[in-house]
Amino acid sequence: TKRVFVGAPAEFVAVVTKEVGITLDRERRVIDADIEYLIKKGENFKSDKYVVIGSSPVEFSIDTSDKTYRDVRGLTAKSVVGVVTYILCEKSFVDMFDDVASSLGFKEIKYVCTAWAEGLCLFEKEERDEPYILVDIGFISSSVLIGRGEGVLDLKSISLGGGHVSGDLCEALDVSFDLAEKARELVDLNLNYAEDAILVADQEDVVYGTEACEVVRCRLDDIADILKDVIDASGIDFPSYTPVFITGEGIAAIRGAKKYLSSQLGMNVEIVTPKVPGYAKPCNASKISLLQVAESLSKFNFGTFVKRLFNGGKL
Repeated sequence: TKRVFVGAPAEFVAVVTKEVGITLDRERRVIDADIEYLIKKGENFKSDKYVVIGSSPVEFSIDTSDKTYRDVRGLTAKSVVGVVTYILCEKSFVDMFDDVASSLGFKEIKYVCTAWAEGLCLFEKEERDEPYILVDIGFISSSVLIGRGEGVLDLKSISLGGGHVSGDLCEALDVSFDLAEKARELVDLNLNYAEDAILVADQEDVVYGTEACEVVRCRLDDIADILKDVIDASGIDFPSYTPVFITGEGIAAIRGAKKYLSSQLGMNVEIVTPKVPGYAKPCNASKISLLQVAESLSKFNFGTFVKRLFNGGKL
């Protein structure tokens, strides 16, 4: 194997979404090469800190129609304007993994934004017609992606995750971190625990159900406040029925967390998992999505990969 794929976490990624326009040589049908040229035209970034690791379209418009389209290939036009997402990764991150991969004998290193891969793989093409919200809550960090089509409208990184819930339990209840981890896994926010109901214990410490619920809810309040701020700052007017999709290993498995976050956000919260038998758990979302994108990119160049997305191709 001479090629290696590296998932770039949201902490090291910046997203730029901009309009790019091209004028064709004459009024004619738009072809694949026109779209590839349009996307490449907007890739004119000059930065010592970032390098472009990917690009994908959100929507298009043409001079012969007032509509916006996911795909304009085959339509007749003289000019095409596309809203394109460019995904940039910190050069220090790329340089570090370039050095590691090179020392191991890999000749080609490809970088894939993890959150973007999740958006493409966890949702069907039709589900991405309108803006969607995907929150991957990990162990010590999380990402909030607002996507549409094959592109990304906004991406934010949050230094907060399930490990912070365990840390809160550890500190607030004065128990070991291992016991706090077990409490996070066992707590059920749907239950009304009796005051003396023991959730979990070891030879030295005891965690009561009521106390664990109170601590977990406090941290979920923090997460809900941050999500509200990110969604509001996006400037997108989401309909009230728009769901917030949660995945990742951090809190998705906490019983009652989905219901509690829904009440705090005032939006419906749904748990989303990979559509792969045997791996349909939130904790597998990032790795399965990266594997699916890597497999497709191994078979096709990036231009062909985007064409397959246009055509509803399975990753």
